[in-house]
Amino acid sequence: MTAPFILYGNVNSQPATRIALFFRLGNIPFQYRHVDLRNGQQKSPEYQAINRFGRVPTLVHGDRSISESSVILQYLAEQTGQFGGRDDLEKIRLAEWLSWLADVLLPVQRARAVRKFNGDANALPWIDASAASGMKLFDQHLAGRSFIEGERLTIADIFAFPWIDLLNESGIDAKDYPNVRAWADRFRAQPGYKPQYELMPQADAEC
Repeated sequence: MTAPFILYGNVNSQPATRIALFFRLGNIPFQYRHVDLRNGQQKSPEYQAINRFGRVPTLVHGDRSISESSVILQYLAEQTGQFGGRDDLEKIRLAEWLSWLADVLLPVQRARAVRKFNGDANALPWIDASAASGMKLFDQHLAGRSFIEGERLTIADIFAFPWIDLLNESGIDAKDYPNVRAWADRFRAQPGYKPQYELMPQADAEC
């Protein structure tokens, strides 16, 4: 039987990694469609017909095409009953975390992008300072906690984790953030976890 969820992504994309992680951790089969970012497939009319922003990831589920990883995670939590809020209040809390994490940890992704994909190195002093500030806030929050919200793995953890999994590519030393490092170790111990470059193939596949 063909899996009902289709993920369009790229092995280098941390936002797409979030969705693949959700499926792997939840033991949910999915169809994978590779998007060739280097050659601009994401800007093609065919792709923009399912994602008007011309980015990855995109989730196709039946006649629905959904973009932006935070929105996809919330949708999947509702559809599958996994990793989401257990009541209306917790759903609001998780939505708050997704917004906060996107703000304070985005410089970590930008630091990786500049270093890995030959971006403007002149921006690194500002980006690195912003990344350090965000990491400090995240580390402070995780003090005495196993996970971001509710002492269990949720879409908030899945959203944040790809940025932390590749800290070395961002030029950030994990030892400076012991609570983040301990949290990441707990995440990596979850059944179904795989590092980013093993999560998604570089061709279309059934996963």
